[in-house]
Amino acid sequence: MAAVVGCQDGEKLSYANVSGSVKYNGQPIEKGKITFALEGRPPSTIDIVDGKYAGSAMVGQNKVSVSALKKTGSKPKVKGGAASAKDAEAQLQGYMKWKAAPGEFGGPPKDYDPTMVEFIPPDWGSHSTQMRVVESGGANNFDIEIKGK
Repeated sequence: MAAVVGCQDGEKLSYANVSGSVKYNGQPIEKGKITFALEGRPPSTIDIVDGKYAGSAMVGQNKVSVSALKKTGSKPKVKGGAASAKDAEAQLQGYMKWKAAPGEFGGPPKDYDPTMVEFIPPDWGSHSTQMRVVESGGANNFDIEIKGK
């Protein structure tokens, strides 16, 4: 079912349902997010659960990106030499103190875990150039297969 939402300048924005699966190296992504972004408009971010997603995105040519975290045995290492590592460690310690004593704005997310790291390659994540066309009234079923290390 598509919804139409009004815009400030009188332009009508159309949304359409999107769905599909997301796999990484042939395995369904357990938990993550997929984002559909039409240039100049707010993105639509949809949860991925057990390799599947379903939601709505704006009709048109959308850039698609995926984000998913996995647990590592230790905190991520900082690149850039000893000075960068020292700065990062100081920032992390400050963050942990702030987390322990939430302030006026309620503190950071309770689920922060420095051992969780992004495992999606940048060409599907933060630097994605992947495009999909979302059509009004179309099936809009996009199965995503991501390859990585």
